[in-house]
Amino acid sequence: MESGSVRMLVGAVLVAGLTLVPMVKSGASEAAVPVVKVWTEPASGYGFLDAAIASARRNIDLSMYELSDPTIEHELVARAAAGVDVRVILDADYSGMSENASAYAELHASKVHVEWAPSNQIFHAKYLVVDGRVAYVGTGNLQSYYYSSTRDFWVEVTRASDVRAIIGTFNADFARSYVTSSAPGLVWSPGSTSTLVGLIESARHTLLVENEEMDSATIESALGGAARRGVAVDVVMTESSSWSAALEDLARDGVHVRVLSSSQVYIHAKVICVDCAGNVGTVFIGSENFSTSSLSYNRELGVVTTSSAAIRAVEAAVHSDFAQGSPVTAPTTSTNSGTLTVTSFESSISPGAEDSLSIHSPRANDSCDLTVTLPSGYTSESHGLGQARATASGNVTWTWEIGPSTDPGTARASITCGAGSVQRTFQIR
Repeated sequence: MESGSVRMLVGAVLVAGLTLVPMVKSGASEAAVPVVKVWTEPASGYGFLDAAIASARRNIDLSMYELSDPTIEHELVARAAAGVDVRVILDADYSGMSENASAYAELHASKVHVEWAPSNQIFHAKYLVVDGRVAYVGTGNLQSYYYSSTRDFWVEVTRASDVRAIIGTFNADFARSYVTSSAPGLVWSPGSTSTLVGLIESARHTLLVENEEMDSATIESALGGAARRGVAVDVVMTESSSWSAALEDLARDGVHVRVLSSSQVYIHAKVICVDCAGNVGTVFIGSENFSTSSLSYNRELGVVTTSSAAIRAVEAAVHSDFAQGSPVTAPTTSTNSGTLTVTSFESSISPGAEDSLSIHSPRANDSCDLTVTLPSGYTSESHGLGQARATASGNVTWTWEIGPSTDPGTARASITCGAGSVQRTFQIR
């Protein structure tokens, strides 16, 4: 489907383009953004952004990870030619220079003020501010060839303090000073891990989750912990071998995990819906993937809201996607001789201490390997990790030191043997 057709779609299947009628909820968090409207993709289309850009009379600020939408590019050029002050930040790191080359060239040749983000930091945020009064914050990139096949969300924010904070951060990024302006309910990266973990840990009854990536031991530990304490946790993702082991571990913890195939809608959304039922709950919608890079190093932006429009939209979409997904079951790692089993493991340890892990393989003299991913996202290089051979009875033990300067948080131990593989997470205090 061409992008021009997608722009005209109306959200007939899922909640889309809803206008919020403010509601007063007892106990609603003050650290929440009052979302005015929400758009569910691909049902809504991107006509709302076309209209927002066309409405600009004074200024437009756009920060975008990937821009490849000729319609939006032409609209930005036209508004700049009409005297609107248009500023754009495009990602340069990772594949940004190549993905955004065409858009950069067109904008640079016009009256648009366009800048590359720094080459050593991924600018993954997706937001637009019009006339300093309204901000649009999303989970989706502006790539028109993906509009018709990708699950994403966008929200409209008008509270003055929120818009000022977003503009303040944009101004700093555009000036290359990279100072974050905070406001209650805005979730900025670098440094969003604790906010998202706190949101997950606040769940008492249900958690609905969609994300493109599952590569943060800290987030995975929080999701698994929620399931173990009795919260009904539903996670929906697009199937990928990159996250298979993490999703199997979540399933073992009692998380209900379902994956969609490449022929179904692609889950690009990054949302968390806490205790959502009808018009009540708390929702996160943003650009943050569940990876150490995204949460700790990238420039990202999301919002936490208790607005009923966002609750209804996210709840409807995640339930629909979950119903169409295939279940991920807990790993069994079975062979004809038995199962790969962790027999000894420290679940919590202090920096500077000696750690150990033991497993039993059903294969005599099995060749095994242990890697440890630290809370920082880096792989430990401590002596004692790596390859080891099991005894004739199938047992193997690794012993290594936790570096004295290791950051606290959740680490992941990944064991791979000829008989199979298994992962465990543990806390560094």
